[in-house]
Amino acid sequence: MKLRKNFPEGIKNLIFDFGGVIMDIDLNRTMTAFRELGIFGVTLEDTQAGSGTFFDLHEQGKIDAETFWKLLKQHFPPEVPLEKIEAGWYALLASEFNPARVELIKKLRKNYRVFLLSNTNAPHRAHFFETFRKQFGCELTSIFDRTFFSDELGCAKPDEKIYHDVATLSGSVPAETLFFDDNPNNVSGAIRCGWNAHRVRVGEETILDFFEEA
Repeated sequence: MKLRKNFPEGIKNLIFDFGGVIMDIDLNRTMTAFRELGIFGVTLEDTQAGSGTFFDLHEQGKIDAETFWKLLKQHFPPEVPLEKIEAGWYALLASEFNPARVELIKKLRKNYRVFLLSNTNAPHRAHFFETFRKQFGCELTSIFDRTFFSDELGCAKPDEKIYHDVATLSGSVPAETLFFDDNPNNVSGAIRCGWNAHRVRVGEETILDFFEEA
């Protein structure tokens, strides 16, 4: 597989976001589940990168999972068990991966170095790792040359530090790198750091639309 002709020439490195690009996600499912459990004082905006909330700090690796769960539980009635809160937090993730996207990633590694860069947190990562393992019988990390997660790197998109760190750790030249993300702020951050980048418009296109048979 190779990039379609409308993308820049000389691309050697492909970097994909996770949520909305590799796996479908819907934050509204989590917020609905939280509301049904009686949550208070948390909005959709609170869960976003740059919000400064404990959600944001968790994705940057500045608080651990145990602290995150304790802080999140404070927003629910005391009788709500942690297991139901956890289920609500996982609700945003799709129940399975799109097999065609997974197969595409595997094929692309014949012609490119392929990486994953995601703003995520330890509970979500453990959950989607297990989903992938059950569906395909192998590890998600095995289909990429390397995977990068915000909480492990200590910063999150669109902070320019994360793009510089990933370029260094992957040995990628920015001008030879193409990044796919569904968040326009994350795409802009990558471009500021010299990467080529394309916004994936969820609901209108998927990564399958950007490649053709070699």
